[in-house]
Amino acid sequence: MTTLDNPPAETTGAATDFDADTLVRPDRVHGSVYTSPEIFRRELEQIFRRGWVYVAHDSEVPEPGDYVTRLIGREPVIVARGKDGQVRVLANRCAHRGNRLCNADEGNATSFRCPYHGWTFSNEGPLVAVPMKNGYADRYDALRGELGLTPAARVDTYRGFVFASLAPTGISLLEHLGRATGAIDRLLALSPTGELKLGAGRMKHLQYCNWKMVMENNVDGYHALFTHKSVYDAVRPAKVSHQPAKVKVLVRDLGGGHSEIDYSEEYEKLDEEFVWFGRAPREKLPDYVTAMEAAYGPERTHHSFVVGPPHTLIFPNLFLAEMNIMTVDLLAADRTIAYTTPALLKGAPELNSKMLRRTEGAMGPAGFLIADDGEIGLRNQRGLAARGPEWLVLSRGLESDLDNETGTVNYDKSAETPQRGFWREWARVMGASA
Repeated sequence: MTTLDNPPAETTGAATDFDADTLVRPDRVHGSVYTSPEIFRRELEQIFRRGWVYVAHDSEVPEPGDYVTRLIGREPVIVARGKDGQVRVLANRCAHRGNRLCNADEGNATSFRCPYHGWTFSNEGPLVAVPMKNGYADRYDALRGELGLTPAARVDTYRGFVFASLAPTGISLLEHLGRATGAIDRLLALSPTGELKLGAGRMKHLQYCNWKMVMENNVDGYHALFTHKSVYDAVRPAKVSHQPAKVKVLVRDLGGGHSEIDYSEEYEKLDEEFVWFGRAPREKLPDYVTAMEAAYGPERTHHSFVVGPPHTLIFPNLFLAEMNIMTVDLLAADRTIAYTTPALLKGAPELNSKMLRRTEGAMGPAGFLIADDGEIGLRNQRGLAARGPEWLVLSRGLESDLDNETGTVNYDKSAETPQRGFWREWARVMGASA
C-alpha cells in the first residue's frame, strides 16, 4: 500500500540508458522523468550545479553579518552579507572535516564556528582560527590560507534577486533570465521605491512529488477550475472569470524554460485598478497611492494598479506567484519542499498588511491553494507508479501557439504552452534538444 512514508515505486525503462530525446518529445514526456533517481541525480549536476539557481533576495540579508542558509540542488550554502556590504554565497561545509558549518536557517554572525573541532571562519569565507594550532607545526600559516569556505563559482543579482552557479563558466545571468526580467520589473513596478522587502519569513511545505511537478503546476492554467474549485467559487465575484472562453488571458513560453500566465490584457480591457487584489478601492490605500504617484506619476501608477503583478515561472526554481515568492528545495525524486513568502513592497505598509492576510489564506497551513496543489502532486506521484501509459501528453493548444516578440503565446489559458517550453529547456540542458 502506498502511504506518505511509503512512496510509489520508481518507474524504470527509458531512464536506464539516459537520452533526453527518448524522454521528451514536442507534445509529451515520459513518466520516468518524474520518478527516476538516475534522472534526478543528472538534474542536480546539469541544471542545479551548472546553471543559474535562485538562492535568496538581498533584502533577506540587509545588514552586515546577516545570513540565510539555502540549498543549491542538494548542496548546502550560506548566503551572507559581509562587513564590506557584499552578498556572498559560500559552501556550508567546514573546510577541515566536512561538517555542516551553520545549522540555523538565518541569523547574524561575523563568523561561523564548526561544532565538530571548533574551526572558525569569517562570514566572508577565510579561515580565521583553529584551536590548538600548534598541532600543525609550521604548516599552520599555509593551511590557514588554503582552507577557507568555498565560494560559489559565480554570483550575480537582478534587482535584488540573488542567483548563483557552481560552474565557473557559462552564460551570464542576464542571458539566462532573458525575457523573464520583464516579470521581475513588473513586480517591482508596484513598489514606490522599486524594491522588495522579503522580511516576513518563509512558509515551508513538504510536497510528496517531484520538483518539476511543483514548478510546472504553477503555470498550468488548465487545472484551476477543478483542483481549486472551492477557492474560485469563493473569489469569483472579486476577480475575472477563469473560463478560457470568457476572458482574454494568455499563457506564454518566454524561452529558456521561463513561462507565465498573463492576465494583463484582460485587466487592461477592464481598465479597473486592483482587480488582482480583490478590487481594493484607492481610498483604502491613500498613503500607498500618494507614494506611487510621487514616484511614477499618475499615468504609470494607474497602469501598474491595473495590470498588477506577474504570474511567472523562472527556470528552474523560482516562481513569482503574483504577490508571493515561491522556491523549491529538492530532497529526492519524489520529495520536494516548497517555500513561500509574501512579496512585501518597500514603501507600501498599507498594501503589505493586507497582503499578509491574503498570503495566509492562500499559502498558509490552513490555506487553500497550497494544500490543493500539494494533494494533487501526491496523487500525480502515486499515479506514476502505474507504468502504463508510459507518456504524459502535453499537446493541448499545440496548433494555436503563436510566436511573437514576447515569446510563444496562446490565448487559450488551458493550453500546455508553458509546459512545452519548460520541457524543451529541460531537454536542452540535460543533454539533447526536443
